[in-house]
Amino acid sequence: MKKRPTIKDIARIAGVTHSTVSRVITNNPTIGKETRVRVLQIIKEVNYQPNLIARGLVRKKTRAFALITPVLDPHILPIIKGIEESCKNYNYALMIKSTDYWADESLSYLQIVENWLVDGILILNDVYYKRIPAKVKKLQHEKVPFVFINKYLGSGKVNTVSVDNYDAVYQAIEHLVSLGRRRIGILSGGLKPVDGVERFEGYKEALKRFNLEYDESIVRHSNWDCHEAYEEMKSMLYTVTKRPDAMFCVNDRMAMGVIRAIQEKGLKVPEDIAVVGFDDIETGRYIKPSLTTLKPPLEDIGDKAIKLLLKIIENPDAPVEEVSLKTRLRVRQSTVG
Repeated sequence: MKKRPTIKDIARIAGVTHSTVSRVITNNPTIGKETRVRVLQIIKEVNYQPNLIARGLVRKKTRAFALITPVLDPHILPIIKGIEESCKNYNYALMIKSTDYWADESLSYLQIVENWLVDGILILNDVYYKRIPAKVKKLQHEKVPFVFINKYLGSGKVNTVSVDNYDAVYQAIEHLVSLGRRRIGILSGGLKPVDGVERFEGYKEALKRFNLEYDESIVRHSNWDCHEAYEEMKSMLYTVTKRPDAMFCVNDRMAMGVIRAIQEKGLKVPEDIAVVGFDDIETGRYIKPSLTTLKPPLEDIGDKAIKLLLKIIENPDAPVEEVSLKTRLRVRQSTVG
């Protein structure tokens, strides 16, 4: 791979100091016309591209962060709000880059920000990886301070702030068991998102801890969507020989679809089938029955992420931290009537 030219290379060719090259790039008026023209010509000839991140980090004067996020979704807006409020409190600007959920672009973190003048970056991750991709390793190699929001890997090698999905699902299953429910199914969000993987694994672990049977016939995978969850639940109710007495849904929108499918079958929530969601979205409080759900501390996630990023900037050699925040169970009519 051809080495990218540096300021020092430009300075050597032009016969000037690297600080002179830097002043030319920043259009400093103290540089003479002849020197400016010569340096700019060399920059053009060698196709020099300044690494603005590196320069900004050296100067430590940008007071700006970059946030890379999937397609903006109402669910993540509280996280962004928490980040924005925290940035204001610490007198930092925030730039936001939205990517496609599953596009390779969402992995090109360094490529996205390498021409942005920022002190560090936050990456709102939605994809589950079994190993650290090369592009993330490059972030580490380039010494760019970064924090993943949402658990990235259980590797202990990436700074993260996330919801403790395992504890959350345990709370939900414990609540249902306390109500005498023993046949608990799940509407999962699929095994591509981080939350989908962790909540599904947490569900299976919780069943084991309460000595409950894992039965594939009452397990369905949807796409975090109300209509798909409705269709999956309707299919389950018409095909299983023994229906569940409770359903855990990995988000509230899916839970609403599940409740409608149950009611259309002529069954009652929670008398026949109790339902628990996840996220505590506002609509869930006003449907009938109101939705028992898990409330994640989304705004706190944003604040914690900024604080961790500032800590990394102040001490680049600090040990990696994986901050995991607890949810709260909101008990409503969909489980207790």
